[in-house]
Amino acid sequence: MKTLSLLSLVVKNNLVEGASAHWWSQRLSAFFLVILASWFIISIGNVADYEYQTIKIWISSVLNSFLLTLLAFTMIYHSSLGLEVIIEDYIHVKKTRELLLALNKIFHLIFFIIIVISIFLISTRIQ
Repeated sequence: MKTLSLLSLVVKNNLVEGASAHWWSQRLSAFFLVILASWFIISIGNVADYEYQTIKIWISSVLNSFLLTLLAFTMIYHSSLGLEVIIEDYIHVKKTRELLLALNKIFHLIFFIIIVISIFLISTRIQ
């Protein structure tokens, strides 16, 4: 039950009630970005060579593809939060701000879907 409530808080982007919710979400996503980026740098650095087949085998690992997807999600979520702050701070016309905030969410969602499909296709493609 607690897992579902935590998941609903993350989906709603309300990890903390009040004005500091956005700030805490940015800090939490930045923390996970540091961890996942460190994993990525160390893991990709241990690959013998960087030819297509070697990277395909690396991505085909269930753990690597999962963590790569998690890294992509965290980066996109953090980017979305950052652009949201910029839009809210510098766009003063309410209709324009609402349109840009909606486009920000749509753009980041489409970008994440493209990344997930790409990782899936690379990891499952047989050659």
